[in-house]
Amino acid sequence: MAFLFGKKKKTTANLDDFDIPSFSSAVITLLGKLRNPEIGVNELTAELELDPGLHLRVLKTVNSSAFGLSRKVSNIKHAVNLLGRGRLESLVLSVTVKNNIATNQQAAWLDMAQFWKTASRQAAVARILATALHPNTQSDVFTIGLLQNMAIPVLANREGDGYHDLYQRWQSEEIDLAEQELELFGIDHATLGAQMAEHWGFPESLIMGIGEHHHLENQSIPLSVKIAALLKGSPKGDSVADLVEKATQLFDLDSEILLPLIEDALQQSAELSEALS
Repeated sequence: MAFLFGKKKKTTANLDDFDIPSFSSAVITLLGKLRNPEIGVNELTAELELDPGLHLRVLKTVNSSAFGLSRKVSNIKHAVNLLGRGRLESLVLSVTVKNNIATNQQAAWLDMAQFWKTASRQAAVARILATALHPNTQSDVFTIGLLQNMAIPVLANREGDGYHDLYQRWQSEEIDLAEQELELFGIDHATLGAQMAEHWGFPESLIMGIGEHHHLENQSIPLSVKIAALLKGSPKGDSVADLVEKATQLFDLDSEILLPLIEDALQQSAELSEALS
């Protein structure tokens, strides 16, 4: 079985072999209405307000500084009008996936609070770098940054101690996690994450971004996504200075431009992490 990204084919897994979280019927209905141009703003607002938890997290997330809006959103109707359907859909997908994966988590050794703090840093870094590097991708890269590693907990659930050992090594050493996953388990978290995104009906740009974030040679993936993927959540290698050094070496960028952007992003990410909790 193969999964096509650009001109490359990747080996894929049978999703039935994994414990993939499912969306509630309410979320599926909401997503269907967001994708239907015949549905008006008032109906979308009423649909989202039926789920108080999702409603609150969407508002908190969209109002976090890391999301990048220039003004606060006062209510869901305002969010629909300001963001547009596509961006609101990506936000609903992000919040729903985060909550479902957290609920489904079985590997006790994986600190999910720390995992999503790292994901928040990746989302914030990706978005703020996009403002300077490729402004037209800001909406997509935020979502890709947040969800690019979403298959790690799924692999941790299935592979147990073997994955624990690899994950710990990745946190402390400069290894290619995706390459090692493929060798040991026959699938890597990026490809599995893309399959999950396709299964859930994500837009194509998000599927590709999640699936290819480790492939530095892929010119179609936003540079900000690749830089954000350098964050691992471990004390070693996640300082601003280390991240800037890696990014300048790998992508031949000006460190004086990157430094203030990444500093701002990492400060903003704490607010985003709290909004998603």
